[in-house]
Amino acid sequence: MASSSPPAALIVEDQPFVGMIASDILREAGFATFHAYDADEALQRLRDHPEIQVVLTEMELPGEVDGIELAHRVARERPGTRLVVASDGSERRLADLPRGARVIRKPFASAELSTLVCGMTLLQEA
Repeated sequence: MASSSPPAALIVEDQPFVGMIASDILREAGFATFHAYDADEALQRLRDHPEIQVVLTEMELPGEVDGIELAHRVARERPGTRLVVASDGSERRLADLPRGARVIRKPFASAELSTLVCGMTLLQEA
């Protein structure tokens, strides 16, 4: 990644308003953002945009693949991509997340999301 390129994040969220809020937060933090509404679309975006460094996914997604399975696929297919899973408080499957994935509770504060994602990308660059 060229040093002049902003870091990039993929937001996987089936609720457009929530996705727009997350996108606004991350753009204000200096990220380029991409969107997907389900796991299939997310995996295609990742294939099309190798510059994506962070995936923020909702835990519950429409379709056959939920956010946790998506996180596992990303971890296998794109090692080094940082993973953040947004949860509404349901902790029953959080232990199933891939190693290194982080959890953020919904609704999240803008400072909380930007601090978490910025910190993850700084770790990646180090």
